[in-house]
Amino acid sequence: MSAISLRDLTVRVGGHDLVRHVSLDVTPGSWCTVIGPNGAGKTTLVEAVAGLRTLASGQVTLDGAVLSGMSARERARRVSLVPQHPVIPAGMSVHDYVALGRTAYHGVLRAPSSGDRAVVESVLERVELTSFRHRDVATLSGGERQRMVMGRALAQSTMVMVLDEPTTGLDLRHQMTMLEMLRREVDDCGLTVLATLHDLTLAGQFADRLVLLNQGEVVLEGPASDVVRSEELAKCYEMELRVVEINGNDVVVPVRDTRDGLASGSTD
Repeated sequence: MSAISLRDLTVRVGGHDLVRHVSLDVTPGSWCTVIGPNGAGKTTLVEAVAGLRTLASGQVTLDGAVLSGMSARERARRVSLVPQHPVIPAGMSVHDYVALGRTAYHGVLRAPSSGDRAVVESVLERVELTSFRHRDVATLSGGERQRMVMGRALAQSTMVMVLDEPTTGLDLRHQMTMLEMLRREVDDCGLTVLATLHDLTLAGQFADRLVLLNQGEVVLEGPASDVVRSEELAKCYEMELRVVEINGNDVVVPVRDTRDGLASGSTD
């Protein structure tokens, strides 16, 4: 059984199909990343899996359960979301923000149990924020904030997590730290990940499989190395791309078009 299954998924807004007839299966305990140019429908797709989009047609199932038939609490126990631009309440501590992930289990009006508190402590340690537990969220750096947002999602204790551009606003080192942390959750804890990433090199290095989306439709889906090295990738981005192997990793290099004679060193 697939951890995530999409069947003929279509999302329509204002008469325009943002995602059109997408079918996809994600194996439990694996990492699938959706790539594609701006406007391809990547965010819409992961939001649909998180239950944030109304479907025009099709179906999303999580571990065999139909998403549309779930209550909000049941959905929060099955799939967690790391949005591209999370809303961070002012005046809240890091600990209390991460603890929001347990709300689906104890409700709003009941105090968290000892088990809930143990989960939060474990998550703070895993995302390396134990020493920040009492810090105001407003004092965090970009990298610390992203780890906190992931901590809240991990505190939901779901087996499926969807992430929309989780490295947005992070420098190179913090991008790698974030993705390595997520990869450990997949390998060590059996988490199933569906993510979007703009960086094709990082997408290829960390994901098990890639889905190339363009104009709301799946162009190609398969092992990361196959998609990164495909002809379809360059066609979708409408530019020349080269793949260089470094230490066994595929690095995607965009090639500048210098045919206009404006390249450095050209003469009149």
